[in-house]
Amino acid sequence: YVFNPDAVLTTNLYGSYFRRHWWRQSSNSNERPNDAADPLCGGMNNLNSTCGNQGRLRRYLFAGLEPRLRITKPIFGVRSETDLGFRVHVEDQERVQKNGDRPNSRDGVVVENNERRNQAYSAFVQHRLTFGNVAITPGLRIEHVRYQRTNRLLAVNGKTELTQLVPGLGVSYSTGDKLTLFAGAHRGFAPPRTEDVISNSPGGSIDLEPELSWNYEGGVRARPHPAVSVESTFFRMDYANQIVPASLAGGVGSTFTNGGKTLHQGVEISVAFDTATVLRRRYNLYLRSAYTFLPIADFRGIRFSNVPGFTSTSVTGNRLPYAPEHLLNASVGYAHSSGIDTFLEAVYVDSQFSEDLNRIDPISANGQTGLIPSHTIWNATVNYRLERFHTTLFVTAKNLFDRLYVADRARGLLPGPPRGIQAGFKFEF
Repeated sequence: YVFNPDAVLTTNLYGSYFRRHWWRQSSNSNERPNDAADPLCGGMNNLNSTCGNQGRLRRYLFAGLEPRLRITKPIFGVRSETDLGFRVHVEDQERVQKNGDRPNSRDGVVVENNERRNQAYSAFVQHRLTFGNVAITPGLRIEHVRYQRTNRLLAVNGKTELTQLVPGLGVSYSTGDKLTLFAGAHRGFAPPRTEDVISNSPGGSIDLEPELSWNYEGGVRARPHPAVSVESTFFRMDYANQIVPASLAGGVGSTFTNGGKTLHQGVEISVAFDTATVLRRRYNLYLRSAYTFLPIADFRGIRFSNVPGFTSTSVTGNRLPYAPEHLLNASVGYAHSSGIDTFLEAVYVDSQFSEDLNRIDPISANGQTGLIPSHTIWNATVNYRLERFHTTLFVTAKNLFDRLYVADRARGLLPGPPRGIQAGFKFEF
């Protein structure tokens, strides 16, 4: 809504409903049908008869309202913009687990019946002052989250809430499209999950603070040539109160705790090249590349391992699990004014540790420990724009050459997605 040219209100109303009834074997090596100690799961023959399955029955509903007001008005002759607003966000989760007697069961004994409800309220104000080529943008956000968890099997209910201030400051110097220098310091905030902050059995509140960090960045965006754009950013994320699995946990039945500090520090570089800006043709041959170098991703402070059998081993200074040092994304594309747009993309992910001990060789035979090797996959996309019908047809292939690679070891050797092909259309009203 436009009150006047200097005051514009934008309101976003959103919502989503998702239902998933997923029947599968089990979650880890200690559950059926992997538990050899279970007399009904003693051998491979039992997999097709008495060993059973698990039904993970889920329903997720969320909705929210977020109005934003932008006011543009000089202050003492200085150009300024003020953004302010608030958000109301509500969630409701239904989580039921049934254990069936046979691999194809679609009903069974209810072993979990949870409802988790959250309400998140936030308000923010951000003020941008422009002094010639220099812009200074301070901002402040307040977050308030309410949690509620109901265990219907035990008829217990738990509630808790938290409030956090999140400040930030950004500074930039710009000469237009040619060069922009920028820097910023912002508070990072991530609230804990409902299942981590409220115990399932007694329904008590667990003394778990939100995950907090100070995030710093500085960089440059430049266009040295009309066909070339470059961006380089140095970043540093200094985490405190990081939510981690507990090795010597306290709290009411907690399995997660605030565990020490971590530091992430590196550089991101992106480059784009377009021939259309210099050749002035009906077609455009373009290149895109993005590279992340993360030399530092370490545990700081006093930290001990969460790997069973090694909980007294210090991991201070070790590299964080699932934090590859190198990430590279590169693509080449061709677009034509007739509506065709196609590109080929390569994605490289460097090797990474799967646990805090940083072992290269697996500790156990279940595949849950050891180094995750590097891998490269290729993706391809073809789009065709039907301008007259406001429609775009598309075909996308992920993992084009069907590369088999390890994506995760949390529950054993989990492969990445195989080749997947999607086709469809997008319509714009």
